[in-house]
Amino acid sequence: MDIATKTARIRAVNHAKPAEITESNPEKPGRISRSMLWAEPFRLFFPAAVCAGLTGVLLWPLHFSGLAAFYPGTSHARLMGHGFFGGFILGFLGTAVPRMLSARPLGPIEAGGLLAVYALMVSLHACGFTAGGDLALLTLLAFLATFLLRRFATRTDLPPPGFVLLPIAFAAVITGVLLDRFTPQDGEGLTAFRLGMPRLLMYQGFVLLPIMAVGPFLFPRFFGKKSSHDLPEAASPTREWTTQALIAATAGSLVVGSFLVEAQGWTRSGHFLRFCVVLGYLLLQSPVFRSGRPKDRFARSLKTGSALLALGFLAVSIAPIYRIALLHLTLVGGAATITISVATRVIFGHSGNHDLLSQRNRWFTVASVLMYVGMLTRVSGDFWPKIMISHYNYGAIFWGGGLLVWAWHVIPKVLVPDPD
Repeated sequence: MDIATKTARIRAVNHAKPAEITESNPEKPGRISRSMLWAEPFRLFFPAAVCAGLTGVLLWPLHFSGLAAFYPGTSHARLMGHGFFGGFILGFLGTAVPRMLSARPLGPIEAGGLLAVYALMVSLHACGFTAGGDLALLTLLAFLATFLLRRFATRTDLPPPGFVLLPIAFAAVITGVLLDRFTPQDGEGLTAFRLGMPRLLMYQGFVLLPIMAVGPFLFPRFFGKKSSHDLPEAASPTREWTTQALIAATAGSLVVGSFLVEAQGWTRSGHFLRFCVVLGYLLLQSPVFRSGRPKDRFARSLKTGSALLALGFLAVSIAPIYRIALLHLTLVGGAATITISVATRVIFGHSGNHDLLSQRNRWFTVASVLMYVGMLTRVSGDFWPKIMISHYNYGAIFWGGGLLVWAWHVIPKVLVPDPD
């Protein structure tokens, strides 16, 4: 099969839907079947991720107003890292990977089970039950890995080579949770490591590595360019596939290595290494920094998000005392911007609205500005302690408002089938 035919078949984030759904479940125009909801689980998980993200940021106003008794630091981090980002990751992988493997899509028991465990995880973290939420996360990842490995065993094609980073991401978050749960706090050095390494693996590893996995395959599409990770169909690794996979695995290993450096107390060095790896990988593997100013709002947003993803690490290496605040540049400004840009393309492409991507979409600008204002407001709170509480609240409200604007214009289309 030539590359053009293969690309048309596995366009996991733009157009195609499984042939068996189209043939066995003909639907009236504008209505989606339940079988498509299971087969394309982004339709379930993307709205759920929005709910998790709103819950995560609103914990701060609820706490400072006295409505939430527990301090929300841990719950907020879990809800954003594993709920908001995790929901988009699960929805994307559950939809894309079976297609990339030319395997059968997820079924109702599989997708429904994943959604139930995900909802349980989010609910437990929202109520402050961290141990239960972490157990639900481990169960969720185990289920997803099992479902995808079954399809990998019956594949007729390989996923893009950058996807070798996904097992590293899963291993990172699982290791982080286990370290956080079971490492004893004996000794000053061990305590410092325990406090640092699990959080790096659970949050940054789980968010950063999947972005690096899909970026080389997906980001070029935003700029109308061909991806070096879009290779001819092959069930076994070719030399070109192996070369690209080794580059990705090396980058992932360096990211994990930067976590180890930081956890040992070398905060500046760890973040600077991470900055160099992320920037170098994006420069080498995607056109996001090598293309001119794009006309497409979503491509511009992807470029901005990618820049913030790397610059947040650089900022921490310069001013490590404000590490938590400045990491919001990477996670809220960078990763979240990339996430909603990619999610918009996925939803519009799968609902027959791909032409909307080239329109003005002023609402997306409004949503982005609100989210950026929320990010900057949150960051400023740590620089001026006297206004910290108010800026945590305002930051949450602005960012949540931007997410709601985005969801209002995009999320309803998850219920619209692709007519092609």
